[in-house]
Formats: sequence, structure tokens, C-alpha cells
Amino acid sequence: MREHIQDKGWFYTFLKVFVDWSVRSSFRRYQVEGLGNVPDDGHVIWASNHTNALMDPMVMLSSTRGRKVFVARADIFKKKWAREALSFLRVMPIYRIRDGIDAVKHNNECIDQATGVIMDGVPFVIFPEATHRAKHSLLKLSKGIFHIAESAIEKSNGDKPVYIQPIGVEYSDYFRFRNKVLIRFGKPANVSKFLEEHNDEPIPVAMLKMRELLTERLAEQIVYIPDDEDYDAIWEYTKLKADNRDYFKKTLAGIESREGKKLKGLLKIQAVDKEAVAQALAMRQNEPEKARELFAKVDALRLWRLQNGISVYSIARDPGFFNLLFRSIVALLGVPYYLFCGVVGCIKWVPIVLILRGVTDDAFYNTARYGVRLGLAIPALIVWALIFFLLFSWKIAAVLLLFSLPSLKYLYDYGAFFRIFISDIRWKIRKRQAPKL
Repeated sequence: MREHIQDKGWFYTFLKVFVDWSVRSSFRRYQVEGLGNVPDDGHVIWASNHTNALMDPMVMLSSTRGRKVFVARADIFKKKWAREALSFLRVMPIYRIRDGIDAVKHNNECIDQATGVIMDGVPFVIFPEATHRAKHSLLKLSKGIFHIAESAIEKSNGDKPVYIQPIGVEYSDYFRFRNKVLIRFGKPANVSKFLEEHNDEPIPVAMLKMRELLTERLAEQIVYIPDDEDYDAIWEYTKLKADNRDYFKKTLAGIESREGKKLKGLLKIQAVDKEAVAQALAMRQNEPEKARELFAKVDALRLWRLQNGISVYSIARDPGFFNLLFRSIVALLGVPYYLFCGVVGCIKWVPIVLILRGVTDDAFYNTARYGVRLGLAIPALIVWALIFFLLFSWKIAAVLLLFSLPSLKYLYDYGAFFRIFISDIRWKIRKRQAPKL
């Protein structure tokens, strides 16, 4: 039996291989960057932004091999079975003011436990915003992470520095399953060194400055938009610009020339998005009247396209006739396999549909989808293996079973393809009715 939450366990190690595969295959693209920034000369606390409910810890868990310990709000630990399950998953509770003054007193125990994890060299992962929110911005960081860092510095007796490692998690879509995700490890903040440099200041003051530094470094790892009344307009403006092929190619070439290196994969998309956001913010700063007029027009277009069921990608890319013709052929050819996947995937997608009816927070949609897929992947495979091998020859059964393996992924990928295809057709038909920019 484990003495500490971070101790090794053979069943956890075995299960993590399956979980990692399940997480990574739940995305059309899963990319980890900046692992070279993780320091190996000290004790490290991992700090990430929090936008997508329980999918955030899952993608963090699978970003590297080995164990990790997470924290979660204390109220989900009330039932015994939940405590045991979360403990097995290396999740420990943290208490908030809303849990009551008596409950918050337990945080000293939590800080001691977290410090033990860090001292053992196991990544301790915390989401310092303290709650999730599906936006390209950051909430005010809680003080808990800095209290843990301070405790780790005291326990380490100066033998090794204590770092906070900022990590940005960027999704191509917060609510669609099988989207893309970029996990980006930034430049770590050396808390030990920082406090030495500010030893003439009270600890709370120094920690406040450390919070500002960590916020800045977290913002560098994501597409960051200030959380104000222009947020929706700026993000819409960004996608209208960045998803335009000509703008994307030209802007990416300029970024790569300026930085003197080639970007790969999702880093390209993030860099162009950041550039578009920077342009919008610069316009608001330098030409406020022009920005105000533009944002009003962009917002009007956003509301119009939502009412008409049109994706921002359709407007930005504005596909031509031959593009639509080619994709209509592809869509037709994909229907037979889509129907097959609908049948063999029903064991998983039916429970997903039923569960989502009771989900009130959209950010939990992908968590529910992932949880059902993880739990039913093997049972569904066994059921269909039995059905196929009972009804058909072993050769046909083997082929059918092979084609059934990516059924849920294909359902979502084809659905996304068809959804954008229909959106493109709507845009072609109704574009003259759209508000002008």
C-alpha cells in the first residue's frame, strides 16, 4: 500500500499507458513543445492555465511519461469512493474560503503534502486560476501556488532552487471533441532566486510581484486577449484574419523571418493568431476610434453568422466552387463508412448523448466524451468482436473488427468535415446578406 500519494504503483503505471493513448488519440493533433525548458537542477511546480474542465489535467498527465500529482477542489472528495478513486489517480484536495474557515485550516496539511511531492521530484501540477473558463485570457492567480513554493524553499534548506514552470494549454476548440491541442512549456520562474533578490521586501509583497511575473509568463504561452468588453470582437477579428490563407502565409513568413527559425505544426497557428491579436490591440491603443468602429462591425458579423449557422472559418477562407464540388464528392464517398461507424460506435456515442443532456457547463462536454470513450473502449471492442466472429467467417470478422477500431474518431471527424461543408454552402448562398466590414 502507498505511504504517500506520489509513490509508485504498478497498476497506476500500467493503466497510464492506456490513458495516455486514449488522451492523445482523442485529438486530431496533440503537440507538446518546450520540454527543454523544464529545469533539472531543482524542485519544480507545474502551473497551467485552466480552460477545459477535466480535460486540462488529462492532457497535462499525458504530456510526459511518469507520475504526476494534481490538486482539485475539496468538495469532490466528500464521498469515500471519490476519495479513494482520486487518491489512486494522484489527485489531492485543496480547500477554498467558500468551503468554510474550518476547512481552509486543512490547507496546511495540503501544503505539507504538496511539498513532499515536490521534494520527491514528482511533478506537482496546479491550475492557479482555481477554476476553469473557456477563454483566451487568464483569471487572477490564487495565492496557493506561492505558499506551496515558499514551503518547498523552506524544506529544501537551499540545497536546490524551487521553480514554477508555466505551461500553456491551447485548444483549437473548447467544446468540440477531436479538436487540436498545443501544450507549451515556457521559461521557468526561479522562485528561490526571486525571493533572494527581493529579500528587503515583506514576503507578501514579493509574492505579489511573483504572481505578476507568473501571469506574464503564462500569457506568453497562449493566445492571450485581455478580459474586457472587446474580447469577443478581438477573437472574431483574429480568426477572420488568421484563418485567411493569404494572410496566414504572409504573416507566418514574416514571423519566421523575424525569429530566424521555422515553426512547426500548431506553433504556426498560434504564432499567427498572436500576431493578429497584437494588431487588434495596437489598433485599439493607437487608433481607438477606428478600432471601436471596426470591432462594432466585427461583432455585428459575428452575431449574424451565429444566427445563420455559419462558421467563422467559412468566412475567412471563402472556398471556391471547385473546392465545394470536390468536398461534396468526398462527403458522399464517406457516407457508407460513416453509417457503419454509427452502428458499431453506438455503444459509446449513445451514452455520450444521454450524459451530455445533463451537463450544464459546456466546458465539461469533452470531459464527458473522453470519460465515456475511456471507460467503454475495451468493452465495446469485446462486444463487437464476439458479434463479428459469431456471424461471419474469421477473415471477414477480422476485417470488420479492424474497421471498427476508429469508429468514434471517424464519427466526430466526418461530422466536423460535414458541418464545415454545410457552413461553406450557407456562406456562399448568404454572403451578400452579411454585414460589411
